[in-house]
Amino acid sequence: MNTKLSKVKVNQVYNFHIVDGGGAGSGSQTWYNVMGEVKEINAEFIRVIPTTNIKAGNKRSVKIYNNTITQISE
Repeated sequence: MNTKLSKVKVNQVYNFHIVDGGGAGSGSQTWYNVMGEVKEINAEFIRVIPTTNIKAGNKRSVKIYNNTITQISE
């Protein structure tokens, strides 16, 4: 089920579909997914602890910039 960025909540797990890199016509874009627990939400980015890190006992988080998110699913 797709979720709007405005409906994302802290301490919930989501799968973020991301496109990153390259400007228009550069041909160097990368698509990837990050599934994880949301720890912080602000106007510029969402801070997420990936589920692979949680399983390994690692609390390192990653920033996912809002303008790179193409889809969010639960």
